[in-house]
Amino acid sequence: MSLETPLKIRMLQRKLYLKAKAEPSYRFYLLYDKIHREDVLAHAYELAKANQGAPGVDGQTFWGIEMQGLEKWLEGIRDELRAKTYEPQPVRRVMIPKPGGGERPLGIPTIRDRVVQTAAKLILEPILEADLEPEAYGYRPKRSAQDAIRKVHKLLCEGYTDVVDADLSKYFDTIPRRELMQSVARRSVDRDVLRLIKMWPQVPVEERDDQGNRRMTGGKGSSRGTPQGGVISPLLANLYMNRFLKYWRISGRSEVFQARVVNYADDFVILSRGCAKEALDWTR
Repeated sequence: MSLETPLKIRMLQRKLYLKAKAEPSYRFYLLYDKIHREDVLAHAYELAKANQGAPGVDGQTFWGIEMQGLEKWLEGIRDELRAKTYEPQPVRRVMIPKPGGGERPLGIPTIRDRVVQTAAKLILEPILEADLEPEAYGYRPKRSAQDAIRKVHKLLCEGYTDVVDADLSKYFDTIPRRELMQSVARRSVDRDVLRLIKMWPQVPVEERDDQGNRRMTGGKGSSRGTPQGGVISPLLANLYMNRFLKYWRISGRSEVFQARVVNYADDFVILSRGCAKEALDWTR
């Protein structure tokens, strides 16, 4: 389901994007107050509801929230954000089958946390999007897997037929958080925004065995990973992957290896005119 972004939010996003694009070294310092704006939180709820999804560890559903009163529920979140007392709850982990066999761990935040993450994404995405390299196609506005496939096909037709096909193992689970936060801080010096983003990857993960026994893993003791399934995680994963794509560009790898990169989430291909092995060795 697709929901149109309200005009006021769209105008704000456009303003943030144009500022970020025009000034690549500019660091935004007033963003937190925009995340807890009434219209931003209301739209974030509608987006979260449109995506549906299972309840988190608290068992709360969209139906239950609306039965108890949506406006009051959203006001409670807004009060917590304004008072800076908001704390995310643990993430519920479930295993989902992968098309090629095996299972993929998926972290399900509570609806409350999904709404706050969505609100943060509405404000941060236009800024971070301005910095992403054009070779990245995953989880981006107006881009799709089909666009990535078309780009690969075009390059093959142009003679880039020596191919490295790469899949980063457990990418979401292994992103180093210190370097990830450095990437965010390059664009925002708003301490409250940085604190908010830092909290989400650090929440513990709740797992239950076949008997329903509860086990908590991860949390602040872990220095890596952002939960796959969190609303903000794809944006953060793109931001960290951008370090590789950007360094590929500024170090002139396209010319050295006669090669191009096409990236989608934790997968990428390097298409070369005869230097795939060298490109792979450098990438490793």
